[in-house]
Amino acid sequence: MIRVHILSSLVFCFVLVTAHCPAPLSLADEFLAKTYDYLIIGGGTAGLTVATRLAEDTSFSVGVIEAGYLHIPDSNISVPFFVNNAVFHPDYDWMLSTIPQVNTGNRSIETPRGKLLGGSSAINSLAWTRASISEYATWDSLNDYSGGWDWDSLLPYFLKSQMREANPDPGLSGFSTSYSQNGFDGPIATSLNAEYSGIVPPYIDALEQLGVSINYNPLDGNTSGIWNTLVAVDRNSGSRSDSATGYYCPSAKRPNLHVLSGVTVTRVLFENNTSNLTATGVTFVSGGSQYVVNASREIILSAGVLKTPQLLELSGIGNATLLKSLGISPLVDLPGVGENLQEHIFVASQYELTDAFQVVTFDDFANTTFANTQEVIYNKTRQGWLAATNCAFLFLPLHGFLDETATSSLLNAFDQSVQLLESTGSVSPLAKAQLGIQRSWLTDGTVPQMEIIQLAGGLAETVPGKHYMSLLGGAMHPISRGSVHINTTNALASPVIISNFLTAEFDVQLLLELFTYINKIVATEPLSSYITAQILPPPNLTSSDLVAYIRQTFSIGDHIMGTATMASRSLGGVVDPQLKVYGTSNLRVVDVSVLPSQLATHLQATVYAIAEKAVDLIKAAAHR
Repeated sequence: MIRVHILSSLVFCFVLVTAHCPAPLSLADEFLAKTYDYLIIGGGTAGLTVATRLAEDTSFSVGVIEAGYLHIPDSNISVPFFVNNAVFHPDYDWMLSTIPQVNTGNRSIETPRGKLLGGSSAINSLAWTRASISEYATWDSLNDYSGGWDWDSLLPYFLKSQMREANPDPGLSGFSTSYSQNGFDGPIATSLNAEYSGIVPPYIDALEQLGVSINYNPLDGNTSGIWNTLVAVDRNSGSRSDSATGYYCPSAKRPNLHVLSGVTVTRVLFENNTSNLTATGVTFVSGGSQYVVNASREIILSAGVLKTPQLLELSGIGNATLLKSLGISPLVDLPGVGENLQEHIFVASQYELTDAFQVVTFDDFANTTFANTQEVIYNKTRQGWLAATNCAFLFLPLHGFLDETATSSLLNAFDQSVQLLESTGSVSPLAKAQLGIQRSWLTDGTVPQMEIIQLAGGLAETVPGKHYMSLLGGAMHPISRGSVHINTTNALASPVIISNFLTAEFDVQLLLELFTYINKIVATEPLSSYITAQILPPPNLTSSDLVAYIRQTFSIGDHIMGTATMASRSLGGVVDPQLKVYGTSNLRVVDVSVLPSQLATHLQATVYAIAEKAVDLIKAAAHR
């Protein structure tokens, strides 16, 4: 995602209000003094969810190993306005990037992944959304219709993880999100904003003039329209709600839950006494020394979309040809490990607002008086603009923003892009199945193909005292797919990420159409009266110049998924519907890497639901 890092010249002093959260273990010997039924590798969004839920059963002994540390209290994590401060910062982030490619303008693209307790739930942009019913149904179809992975099966777990707070009063009249299909007793606080920029209402009105309706029930499986997104913010404390604050902290004192931080797992160990491998433990490095810790029941990989496939390959599970080339003995030949990397691609537009516009945008934090006032308000009430986020999200299928001619042209671009891929022999059975489904979505009108996020503020080239509005337009279901693999047996080295972003012409054409639609939005009253100049992209670019601009400036949604796919083995899946790695009896993957296909949504709510469901699968296996 394009990120805004401002206030570098301002110093804030926060009275941080947080629940008491005991520190995790930091010494390997302390951790090794315990015995474990379950080891969870990664204390992120999914890992802490699984660990704390398992620890609710006092008969289980649960261990978690996390490479990062606990950052509570820390205003870079907790204060909503500072939502991007921890991104690509070595104290909080793995600092991984893709290799440069021609299609990315020869740029290396940052791929933020949380390296701390809470994982990416502690550094993401807070949005709490779900995808459409049709998209989740795809998961079941890619698993031979085994059941258990569709909307109805996931909904109880969406509800279990969420604690919906009451809508702030007064909020923004006519733009509230209903309580339908929400959870009210879960660990993760979700809420609407109390503060709204004055540029939000004319934006909504302009969209309504273009035939776009407000969606008051975006969590019910129909996500099309403009809506007020929930965010993972606890309004009582004015702070981020993540897997560390929501799941770990309330459970940290459980005598059967032990978390070791600041160490790196390097390999999963196996016994090979049956037809399937049995995971027995892991090796990890701490303070320059290597240790082994065992688990009697299961090992769960929750290391994330870029590190989970790395661990699998280092452990002998992956493409046998690749493993042999690195001197690793293949234990299970699973060519799908590290493949199927998918991501949302975004482009940015920015507009200067008229001087007559005197309502607050986030640009006002460049004014020291405003910033100091908001600091006082936040410290006193946990409210104000430091507790606010951008909230107007628009999702539409093709027919919602394209006419028949443009739709027909885009469908042709899709077909030609797929044919070109097939001619090169680079379409896997899984990708072929996915793309067939994606093609049907383009015409059925129920699955959004694009997202536009309104930002009440500027992204670049801003002038103090001026106000701006930015629009981020994103392609939700690109054709392009990449990979992440090891190229060394050094477990401390970064994996190689080949993104292949924008290699398919369809993906580029969709982004071009998004620019056309954004131009239409800003030219529509009443919004057009608020805009005095276009800043980004530079006005009057030719079509070829705009394509070059896209390649040179696009950003990602920080929603990478799919590198240890839950799909049938015949398609190239890595885990089965029980989330067990094929060829093993007790190694599971529970994180965003198991998603079989990309979703038109922000992913954290889905990851929590997967983790909650995984706990029930694990408990059911334990009690058989």
